[in-house]
Amino acid sequence: MHISKKILFAPLDWGLGHASRCIPLIKECIINRNEVIIAGNQTISDLLKTEFPQLQYLYLPGYDVSYSAKKWALPFLILIQLPKIRKAILAENRWLDRIIEEFQIDLVISDNRYGLHSTKIPCIFITHQLQIQVPQSSIVQEWVNRINHLLIKKFSVCLVPDYEVDKMSGHLSEATGLTNITYIGNLSRFSLTVKSEPLYDLLVLLSGPEPQRSLLEQILLEQIQDSEIKTLIVRGKPGSLDTLTFSNNITVANHLSASDLQTAIVSSAMVICRSGYSTVMDLIKLNKRAILIPTPGQTEQEYLAYYLTEMKWFMTCEQKDISIANLLEQYSSFSFTQFPHWKLEHYKEILNSLLTL
Repeated sequence: MHISKKILFAPLDWGLGHASRCIPLIKECIINRNEVIIAGNQTISDLLKTEFPQLQYLYLPGYDVSYSAKKWALPFLILIQLPKIRKAILAENRWLDRIIEEFQIDLVISDNRYGLHSTKIPCIFITHQLQIQVPQSSIVQEWVNRINHLLIKKFSVCLVPDYEVDKMSGHLSEATGLTNITYIGNLSRFSLTVKSEPLYDLLVLLSGPEPQRSLLEQILLEQIQDSEIKTLIVRGKPGSLDTLTFSNNITVANHLSASDLQTAIVSSAMVICRSGYSTVMDLIKLNKRAILIPTPGQTEQEYLAYYLTEMKWFMTCEQKDISIANLLEQYSSFSFTQFPHWKLEHYKEILNSLLTL
């Protein structure tokens, strides 16, 4: 017999992907008559309120990591911010102790927020990065992943949005040395859908932290605005009131709801986007190919773009090499292979089994 639980969801604030991939889990919890509370900063709340305006939201500061405009500088910038990240993790752990008592929380689901574990109640961790990629140093990578695994082991269960066989994220989700791992398959906010007639020649999905989000936007706009390519640009800025106006061939939206974004992806002949893992899972769910532009210096996205192109599931291009004309030509002749026959909604079974414990 199902017993309703009060569940706290808390996604990390590094880009929008951690919050967006929580959407299907939140929906499933609500369908099963659980009470959901969401914790996050303003950006996280702005995104999730478009899908769940009826839910209660608690403010929880993000890790507030700064990013570099220079590819070579990003790993070093992240490294020097590790003390600040550690301080944020300790603070959110103290915050959770208070929130569990104040709101009588029964279960915590944390997407990559390492401090949200407790001995008082079950706490679930979500990540696809069991093996964090560190550039040019196997010694540092081993040290980083040792700490990563020690933190993951503090949680009751670690849910990995990938498959044990035919992995979507390649080496990133290999569970070497971890025993509390459960693979839950593709974790996309989209629903299985029928084909749609193309409305746009090109869909540009912008996402991720500044300044790289704006740099990619500028590069693409400079090339598209003088062309006749019918383009939809989704800027990845929920809650923003900024507006951009261009010629008739370009439509711009700061943000789209999950249903509107799904329609946009399905009805676009070609997609250009970052190689963020949540975006990749969304595209796979819709059986949609794309050109992936990894964020310069972000090793996870660079690895994913390389791996997915090697598998011929997607195409990739470095940000410094972008030429819309060349990409259009290459895309039309690229020999994509079929996606494996993944079970695309396996997460529902796993989540429901956890909720009945």
